[in-house]
Amino acid sequence: MKKDALFRGCTRPAMILGVPYVPFLVGAGFPLLLSMYFSLYLLLLIPVSIFIMRFMTKKDEMIFRLIGLNLAFRFFPKNQQQDGGAWVFGPSMYSKNAANVRGYEV
Repeated sequence: MKKDALFRGCTRPAMILGVPYVPFLVGAGFPLLLSMYFSLYLLLLIPVSIFIMRFMTKKDEMIFRLIGLNLAFRFFPKNQQQDGGAWVFGPSMYSKNAANVRGYEV
């Protein structure tokens, strides 16, 4: 017997034309802004970018979230200076309470 079953339909992102809406707006908005400044031929990039993003989303609808997490962890490490250059990913900040622990010197 399953105690707390998770309905998978609630975890799917909202989509436009099969692409999650935030990557869709970025993929359609960036060529739109570029075409305003440079050339209207750049508008032809919008269907191509949507097609590529739709192809990526068919395999996994959370692919853009995974790419965003990868970029965030790679370029914005939060505690790399604190832990001697090591990347430490944890849910809690133990440095606040480190002075209260015996044998641990800050």
